[in-house]
Amino acid sequence: MTDNEHSGQTESSPDAPLQPADSPSDDFSVRVRIRGDVLLIELKGLLAGPSVDMLQMYVVSTLATHVSPKVIMDIDGVTLMDEAGLGVLRTATYRAREAGGRLVIAGGHRLLDADVNGLERAATISDAFSGLNASGGTASS
Repeated sequence: MTDNEHSGQTESSPDAPLQPADSPSDDFSVRVRIRGDVLLIELKGLLAGPSVDMLQMYVVSTLATHVSPKVIMDIDGVTLMDEAGLGVLRTATYRAREAGGRLVIAGGHRLLDADVNGLERAATISDAFSGLNASGGTASS
């Protein structure tokens, strides 16, 4: 599969980010790539308001189509995240586990308190890949 970018509303060329229809073009984007058996979801912009609902719908449908998903959600490009945004990260983590897989949140440590429970976290995408691919190993929680 080639690089894809998704939003709930619009489609364009693989190189152009897709945006929610009701937000300015630089507010939020999702880029999805497959690397081996790992689904890499890169988020950029504001993870609050309408973007949370869009991401929630996307993640639920994506995880439903992957058998035993290994997912990395890179939030290093997220500029602001509200409680609903944190909730979608928790829900995605739960859904991945429910499907027999794992989801690791990469980056974004400035947005997440050290005491956030329920999320498997890694400092970088490389660390997340290492944690997912280590037999029985996990990234930091």
